[in-house]
Amino acid sequence: MKEIYAIFGGNFDPIHYGHITCAKKLVQEISIKKIILLPNHRPPHRNQTKTSILDKINMIKLAIDGNQLFKISYLEIKKNKIFYTIDTLKKIRRKIGYLQPLCFIIGEDNLNNLNLWKDWEKILSLSHLIICPRKYEKKNNNKLKEWIISHTIKDIDILHKKPYGYIFFSTMPTINISSTQIRKNYYEGKNAKGLLPSNIEKYILSKNLYKKLL
Repeated sequence: MKEIYAIFGGNFDPIHYGHITCAKKLVQEISIKKIILLPNHRPPHRNQTKTSILDKINMIKLAIDGNQLFKISYLEIKKNKIFYTIDTLKKIRRKIGYLQPLCFIIGEDNLNNLNLWKDWEKILSLSHLIICPRKYEKKNNNKLKEWIISHTIKDIDILHKKPYGYIFFSTMPTINISSTQIRKNYYEGKNAKGLLPSNIEKYILSKNLYKKLL
């Protein structure tokens, strides 16, 4: 079987134990070789926060310091530009070719809104989708639902044997930590103890990052 490389995209504002724990559990569950963290400076389907991309990257570096499992990608950090997953995956495929198994990790809440993404039906022509369980409000979109069902597999070996084309739902427990709640905690003068590494909390406090939420 071929080794799997996985892209973990996100706003990471800030990166927290939900992200880190999810990534580590996926490595054990699927035998992923490397997880590439892909911070997005300007996510197209989220409200943009005031945190600079430099601060986001610095927090990611603190979170993964000394851990060879992780790597940071800088493909989506250019200021004042909207980045779309489909375009980034095309860039990655041009670099690594079409034989290497590649996965894109997203939360189940994002999968529920995938039909809002640019060229969403073409994503599986470039990578697999790995879904982390999240609590979310279900939406009725029959086209998306049928698409998900038709591509979902339970056999992990297929992810190693095929370079792209399938959806796999992780069986890990739901991790209910959100960056939004962490930002709100700091904005309200509370802490985020147990929600993110202490070195990231120190960085946030030293920079007064979340005095203003937007």
